[in-house]
Amino acid sequence: MEILIPGLALVALMVYVSTRIKRSAAKAFDEEIVETDEFTVTKPEGFIMPAGAKGVAFVAHSKEFGTDKADSIRQVSAELRIHTRSLEEVRDSIVGEASKVVSEQHLVNRSIILETEKTDNGIVLEMEYRLIEKGSRVFEFVVAALSETKEEQQRSIDTFLTSFEVK
Repeated sequence: MEILIPGLALVALMVYVSTRIKRSAAKAFDEEIVETDEFTVTKPEGFIMPAGAKGVAFVAHSKEFGTDKADSIRQVSAELRIHTRSLEEVRDSIVGEASKVVSEQHLVNRSIILETEKTDNGIVLEMEYRLIEKGSRVFEFVVAALSETKEEQQRSIDTFLTSFEVK
């Protein structure tokens, strides 16, 4: 009997902690507006921003992975890198790494929208870039999607791309 009461208290505590952890984990996948002094972007529902990403100002990816050979690749990922190189150098670097350039649009205020494809081991990633020059820096925002699941993820992709703004 002496063991029963502390045992029940321990079980109740474990249930409480477990519920709190699950609730916190679920919140990580909620839609969220990320705003800094330099940029704003909306992370769609179902995406998570991993902690400790190095070399990027922003990173988020879907919780879902691809299928078959792409089962270790996230269906969609988004990254923001800030460069001190010129807009043309960043653009040329992207084009050099692409398997195919689908489209390129030069916009006012020194910005470019670039769509590319990258094929690696038979896996096709469709990538859409927003390059924006601001002062002496270039903001490179890219959303990469597995070709096989892009259509079902299009709403999230559009949320990323339309919400991204450089201040």
